[in-house]
Amino acid sequence: MPGYFVNEIPSCVDESLIGYVRTHSHLELHGRAVIARSQVPSVAVISGNGSGHEPAMAGYVGRGLLSACISGSIFASPPSADIFRLIVEMKRRGAKQILLIILNYTGDRLNFGLAMERARELSIDVDMLVVADDAAVDCAIGPRGLAGALLVIKIAGALAEQGKNMSEIVDICQSVRTHLRTIGLSASGVHPPGQQKALELLGDEIELGMGIHGETGTQRLKLLSSKNVIDLAFGHLFRGTRALDIKRDDNVFLCVNNLGGCSNLELGVIMKDAIENLEHRSIHVKRVMSGGLMTSLNMKGFSLTVLKLTADMSSMVLNLIDFPTDAFAWPKTISPTQLPSSIQTLPDSLEFNDQLSAELTLNEPHLLFETSVVPSVNQALLAVIKRLHSETDTLNRLDAVSGDGDTGTAFARVADEMTRDLTNGKLIYDRPSLLFRRLGLIAESRMGGTCGAICGLFFAATAKSLSSTQSNTLIENLSNAFEAGIQSVESYARVQPGDKSLLDALIPTIDFIKSRCAQHEFTSQDWQELVSVAEQAVQETKNLVAKVGRASYTKSVETPVVDPGAYAVSIILQAISEVFSATTTH
Repeated sequence: MPGYFVNEIPSCVDESLIGYVRTHSHLELHGRAVIARSQVPSVAVISGNGSGHEPAMAGYVGRGLLSACISGSIFASPPSADIFRLIVEMKRRGAKQILLIILNYTGDRLNFGLAMERARELSIDVDMLVVADDAAVDCAIGPRGLAGALLVIKIAGALAEQGKNMSEIVDICQSVRTHLRTIGLSASGVHPPGQQKALELLGDEIELGMGIHGETGTQRLKLLSSKNVIDLAFGHLFRGTRALDIKRDDNVFLCVNNLGGCSNLELGVIMKDAIENLEHRSIHVKRVMSGGLMTSLNMKGFSLTVLKLTADMSSMVLNLIDFPTDAFAWPKTISPTQLPSSIQTLPDSLEFNDQLSAELTLNEPHLLFETSVVPSVNQALLAVIKRLHSETDTLNRLDAVSGDGDTGTAFARVADEMTRDLTNGKLIYDRPSLLFRRLGLIAESRMGGTCGAICGLFFAATAKSLSSTQSNTLIENLSNAFEAGIQSVESYARVQPGDKSLLDALIPTIDFIKSRCAQHEFTSQDWQELVSVAEQAVQETKNLVAKVGRASYTKSVETPVVDPGAYAVSIILQAISEVFSATTTH
């Protein structure tokens, strides 16, 4: 489990609160109480919880939301004395009534309840609203409070800012609360600084219904795809023991909450799958709110909250959720859900570029391979495909030493596309310019990364040269075109020989081909020497320092390896050589 960037564990909560307050000018800090600087409304809405759920609750303090919040230690309820002091402070600042909104946990109920009773002894008009939106677990004190509480808090804060009295606010929030359910899922436990992990999950397990402190849920499962786990979660939310009363054509507000450890990429997939799942159930998603709203430190999980928008309250609820606030963690805009028609699926980029390329080359003169050579070109392409597939793991292992370990996979995607092209006749064997142009398009659209760009530039410039110049021999034409390809790569990528890239194998082999320009034939011996030149160049990359690609940002390794791109050039040339040296043709 990764460590934490804190100074001292006992002081990390206080230092975190100081950091948040010092970066948001509308806030002030009194002990562990974060208070809004704006004018206190007639009803001050206060919340609080243990720390570790940031941005909750400090991130929701501001005009139109919470007037103040109080934090406890990590995953521990704030002490009743601190809560009581905050209630008195809000009264001193002009609040006529004070509404406490808490999540349903024993410690919070006890400490906020005790503080409320003490405040009432001073004739302070204070009430408490408990949110228990968990759809998965219903224990002795009732369901747990989860991220859905934020919607209740937002509605209460907006009503307070509009001047409603506490009775009106509580009535509306209680009604909203009955139509609210949340379910959490996680692929990890949570390990608070200085504490033991509450729950352990294996690398291939998920917990359905996990709580925000790492409490066990309702079911442990093997890791599923996003679509499947979301379908399972909504199935429980709509049909479980605490099912939300919902039917076809109902309108809902959806909240997708990152529990802290999901990447934003994953969150996008989860949002997409959640919306589509509800739409498949004929449930209309009117709004979606998402992000790290109520976290559990760095737990690798998320929660889904569904608020049913009843016909009599839908407009009011949405208006209150949209009511302006300067609380820094509340999303600045919560847009209506886009219709599927707003998502435009574009045709494959390879075919798009191929169509444009075909228009450009329509009237170009084309250098032709001799008829006797064409079958060998076809065989060579097949040999390259076979070799790239067989060397995929080797290339990935080489790249993993200082890169991201995907060079072999990238070349395999090229090989797969070449296979499809050979089947459907898109690779033109007898015209080198069209062949190289197509290979360039395949490289740039299928490989990605530095290798994809280098190969795309090289083949595009090679094809352009072949279509515009004609010399005495095929070898001379090809060597000039290859040299143009190298120049194109060097000018755009600023890659030079010795930078540890595929050019370190490509340049020596092209120089060798240039040395044979006067010949009308490329003999079997020439092919063997060409491979030897490439293999020697590859071995020389072992001691080079990478200056391009992701490898250029990594530290040097104890056991140097050859450049994977250069190695790919070598095995491609080996595959081609084996075909042509056997036929002793050009």
